[in-house]
Amino acid sequence: MIKLIENLDGKTALRLADFFGESVEGMFVLMSMLDYTSVDGAWVQTEDGEVTALAVQKEMSKVFLTAKESADFYELGDFVSRLGAMVIHCESSVAAKISMTSFSKISLMVLNRDINLGRNSVEINDGLRPVFDLLTKSRQDIVRGVNPVKQRDFKKISEQAYKQWLSVTARGIFNGFTVVRAVRAGENSILSAAVADRLGSIIYIRDVATDRSFRKMGYATDCISGICRDFKKDGDTVFLACNDLAAENFYKKIGFERKAYMDLGLIEL
Repeated sequence: MIKLIENLDGKTALRLADFFGESVEGMFVLMSMLDYTSVDGAWVQTEDGEVTALAVQKEMSKVFLTAKESADFYELGDFVSRLGAMVIHCESSVAAKISMTSFSKISLMVLNRDINLGRNSVEINDGLRPVFDLLTKSRQDIVRGVNPVKQRDFKKISEQAYKQWLSVTARGIFNGFTVVRAVRAGENSILSAAVADRLGSIIYIRDVATDRSFRKMGYATDCISGICRDFKKDGDTVFLACNDLAAENFYKKIGFERKAYMDLGLIEL
């Protein structure tokens, strides 16, 4: 049976971590649920009182799906197809069982050693606008190129997005927290930044960005290393996702190892 999760709060997320926190694919889907400003709905499948699958729909066009071997995959496939999503994210074993055609993959990487490298970065808790601008700069270029937006309308959209991001990042995700580490020059100039979310003992590095003028100088490594040192000493699981071979090789040098893939695909109707 599939039912809607009506209260997306910390207790719910932590309970689901008990079912899906053993696999990096499950962690990835759990983390997709936490940024509730972009979640349109989340559902669990249960069999005899046991949670067997989790589906999260974001921005109406994406579904993140994880399932245990005991899940009812026929029901899952039918349910996901009825959501009308454009792209589904799930592990390869699930893709085959719900008749999904894959067209791309995301590499999930886990930190496998202690981090001792990197210059000092600083934790940012206020003055987050420069961090947001840095993280969204490339996305703004994409939006302008594909769907031209008038400057005044774009500014309005950017302000709204910033307020949503700030409400999550500054306060922390549910009962966990969000950490922003940055290398900066002066009070309002951010050269590089990394953002991580925490749920219990699971840490997901969800955003990394460096100013174009300061790339290949080691600043991104400094920011990521700072976050990893903060969390790894507590024995937590630190992971991230990437879909670019160059980025994957970069993270390997820091100490991450690819553990799994998430398939991106479409349901065959």
